[in-house]
Amino acid sequence: MARWLLGDSFHPGGLKLTSRLAGLMEIGTGSRVLDAGSGIGTSAVHLSKTIGCETVGVTLESEGVTAGVELARQEGVSDLTRFVAGDLQDIDAGAGSFDAAIMECVLSIVPDKKRALERAHSALMPGGRLGLTDVTVKGNLPQELDGLLAVAACVGDAMPLEAYGDLATSAGFVMEHLQALPETAQSFLTDLKGKLLLAEVASGLGKLQVPTDLIVEAKRVLAAAQEAVAEGSLGYGMLVARRPG
Repeated sequence: MARWLLGDSFHPGGLKLTSRLAGLMEIGTGSRVLDAGSGIGTSAVHLSKTIGCETVGVTLESEGVTAGVELARQEGVSDLTRFVAGDLQDIDAGAGSFDAAIMECVLSIVPDKKRALERAHSALMPGGRLGLTDVTVKGNLPQELDGLLAVAACVGDAMPLEAYGDLATSAGFVMEHLQALPETAQSFLTDLKGKLLLAEVASGLGKLQVPTDLIVEAKRVLAAAQEAVAEGSLGYGMLVARRPG
């Protein structure tokens, strides 16, 4: 159900935002890119196919490796992509091996965020860039956004945008771009609401095997999220930072 609702990219803004991030990072043909938290490989394959860069995706689940390899084969970029299973907090991708590292809607759910950023810093060559997009939180969120579905949606341990920037700086990066993306959060939730309505209808007709109580809970969380976005306490943001040298 999560994949059906969120899409293959699994993050607000989708591949359009991935491409925008890559542009700000000046990723080009021949660049070596680390996708830290690559999921099922959608962003890594997209970047290799559209830009011609070499990507290495790191995902916590071995199933993600299998899915990424298959997607790369289907899109004809197997020669440009590689996927490995590993923890972002302990990743050893090779010191100074990459021109760029991206983290999309993943740092918010990593327990030791600074360590994950330090590992990314180590993997980058001097002058290499980190690009991050993630859920942002200001102040207290409604109780509805403190459960399992909220954690799955990257809300559980999200931070203010400025705090992500401070963490990147403390990990050794120099900030280049920091931007709130409220329209991305709003658009994502609007799209999600439409899909939930379709899911409810399909479930009622027996065409989608999803427990009714799960749909009810998802609608409750979504309503709370929309209210939080409208109030400015929940949002989405993007940053680009550089390893000095």
